[in-house]
Amino acid sequence: MAPDVPSYVLESLTLVGPTKAVGYLPLRTVTQVLGLNVGDVITQTTASGLRAIAIGPHHCCIKSGALYVFDAVALEAVLRAETSTLEQVNAPTDPEMFVRFIARDWFAPDHPIMPIIRAAFADNARAV
Repeated sequence: MAPDVPSYVLESLTLVGPTKAVGYLPLRTVTQVLGLNVGDVITQTTASGLRAIAIGPHHCCIKSGALYVFDAVALEAVLRAETSTLEQVNAPTDPEMFVRFIARDWFAPDHPIMPIIRAAFADNARAV
């Protein structure tokens, strides 16, 4: 990690597990700010039992693309509890496909999928 980078920057990824099913960081942050190799982060993540995918800028709403880390079991549980909403908005129920789906577009705060996204990211903030 680059010197003087606060450790909390990585928390979006390092806190992923049973209570935080998904985390992400822009690819630019991973490579230029943290000074990490995306492939190495993916390898370390998968070695710890999590999943990680790098989604390039052409398939992601983040300008530089993003690295998503997720706990497939925890995310599957979140998705299973919200099957009817996922069907309503034509969102996939497969964990990796769901991550790709939410990476593609920004959703309005009042979109029906937002409570699911907040639950997946363990974000308890409510739309105003």
